[in-house]
Amino acid sequence: MTGCIEGLVTPQAKDVECAVLGALMLEQNALTKVITILTPDCFYIPANRVIYENMIALHRDNKPVDLLSVAERVMNNETVNSNGGISYVSSLTNMVAGAANIEYMTMILLQKHVARSVIDKCNKISRQAYDDSVDIGDVVEELSNTSREISEMLCGRSNIRHVSKSVSKAMREAENRQNMSRKGITVGVDTGIHDLNVITGGGWKPGQLIVIAARPAMGKTAVLLHLAKQAALNGTPSCIYSLEMSDVSLANRLILSECDVDVDRFKTGRMSDEEFASLNRAAGVIEKLPIYVDDNPVVSMEYIRSHSKIMADKGQCGMILVDYLQLADVGKPGTNRNREQEIAQASRMAKIISKELGIPFILLSQLSRGVEARADKKPQLSDLRESGAIEQDADTVIFIYRPAYYDIETINVKSDRGVIPVSTKGIGLLCVEKQRDGATGTVKFKHNPSMTRITDYDVNIDPVNPF
Repeated sequence: MTGCIEGLVTPQAKDVECAVLGALMLEQNALTKVITILTPDCFYIPANRVIYENMIALHRDNKPVDLLSVAERVMNNETVNSNGGISYVSSLTNMVAGAANIEYMTMILLQKHVARSVIDKCNKISRQAYDDSVDIGDVVEELSNTSREISEMLCGRSNIRHVSKSVSKAMREAENRQNMSRKGITVGVDTGIHDLNVITGGGWKPGQLIVIAARPAMGKTAVLLHLAKQAALNGTPSCIYSLEMSDVSLANRLILSECDVDVDRFKTGRMSDEEFASLNRAAGVIEKLPIYVDDNPVVSMEYIRSHSKIMADKGQCGMILVDYLQLADVGKPGTNRNREQEIAQASRMAKIISKELGIPFILLSQLSRGVEARADKKPQLSDLRESGAIEQDADTVIFIYRPAYYDIETINVKSDRGVIPVSTKGIGLLCVEKQRDGATGTVKFKHNPSMTRITDYDVNIDPVNPF
């Protein structure tokens, strides 16, 4: 670097550069953690800069970023060959055992890059200040602009904008909703339950975090699969991260949601030829849907963040569904956070992911035992287990409640005949207890005994044992 003070070394971290590149080739999803932070200019060594540029190109082409693909891509590059060629690229993977510290190393490279930029820009301004032909006002303005640019490099560019731009965007979205409504198209991601679409203002919206919570046996997974299937049927690809059930178990339930085969006969294999044919037809419907399942039982929100970005880049992630929050591996070795802090961090990360990708994020959560102490067993916001931050981060909080499970035989329901008591058999309630941009209320749905099929409920069309 020209213009450096004599005797001082240009800010750089060559070993860290090599370690970062090695980690990016060793860990499949590591690049998604740094690509929004590191630019090629963050690498001081020219060969490293070229290698990173090609890693970004591979990522954008949805190709693997590993040793073989990177080596093949740079094998004819003069800059890399002058630094050792393929042997040099291969040696990078020996610099690090994994990608555990990738974010820490990334910040080191960013700081070195900023330091070099400060030196370069200040040297330029200093030379201008010595030049009598340059107006000093221009020099001061250049200094001010440089200060802002350096701050943006270190902290990231601000999203602040004049309200007129936000108003214009809001009106375009309002006009789009009006046009969709006139065509009978659901504004957001269709929930498959008419009254839920109504109360949410047209289904799930981009950037929303929806928390669906319940006690065990209330049907959390059944509701999640219904929402994923309905979204997929309407063209929204859904990514399910199931920390509790295997992919085959989820597939079984999805197949059963498309046919009338009894779940016990399905499990025991005592199906007639007609039932198996029905099962086969249902499987044909499900296998064509854009639903993707990751059943890794030990995943973190960071993993979901990285993986969902990759899926979104491929056009395969229009909604994320996680079953369920309390099972997520949110802790990090060497930290002293308690469980409540970890859950709070995970819910916050879920909200960040939904905003980054601009898609709905549906997060299942357990409720505390406080529900069981109540006479009617009906959940409250205070029952959200282990963290009040869940309620704070969520745009919408919905509780699943099945009165029949608690031997509550009837509930009062509004109908054209007034308020009437109806049997709770086969009825579930979705209690919308919080909605940042809408109303709260209770939505009824029907379900079969095995809770593999969920449908609309309307007491006026299909009364359930009215008294």
